[in-house]
Amino acid sequence: MDAPPSHDDQLRGVAMALRHWFEVRDVEAEQRKLGILPVRSGDPKYDKGLRPLALTTLPPQLVRLKPDAPMVTLHYMQDVYDDGELRADPWRWWFAWIAIELIARSGPDPDGSRARRFVLEDPSLETVRRQASRWLAAAPPRIHAVQARLSELLDYALNEADSAGRTIQERVRSSVENLDLTVAQAMAAEAGRVSASISGRLAERARRG
Repeated sequence: MDAPPSHDDQLRGVAMALRHWFEVRDVEAEQRKLGILPVRSGDPKYDKGLRPLALTTLPPQLVRLKPDAPMVTLHYMQDVYDDGELRADPWRWWFAWIAIELIARSGPDPDGSRARRFVLEDPSLETVRRQASRWLAAAPPRIHAVQARLSELLDYALNEADSAGRTIQERVRSSVENLDLTVAQAMAAEAGRVSASISGRLAERARRG
């Protein structure tokens, strides 16, 4: 007699089913369809005057729930819509899609660490990390997240016990000079919070049976 599926396997199964209700479109493909980018190299129909419109604050893919998605999916995405700090925008839907994919493959992500590592380290997202300023520009509250991270770094730099043998100037400079990494870390932290939230909602639903 086969053993019943584990709790993690149950959540993976729900995440696999949830994937069906996500509609994902490539931003660059949409831009080509609209004529903002050329369909192919040297395309004579391409209006170069539209090139500035190719610079957006959007993530690489546009993600949304399909119109016929069941109501229960809205429960799973409740904190994507509004977590008290940030409301739904294209980036939060993109993070939700990443979270669902990771949960479907590897199980729940209760503390969001798997999503954080994926966004911060996966080679496929190198371009996204280099352009993390798009994430930052997409919603003003994200500036506060970066400011908070910079404040933490400065507090660390000013604590001589944490970095003995260096001047205050050296400690401060080393803490803030890699602003691109700081922004990417803040972006990954948001992705982690979204993943942890979805994992928690899935677990809550599983407990209810």
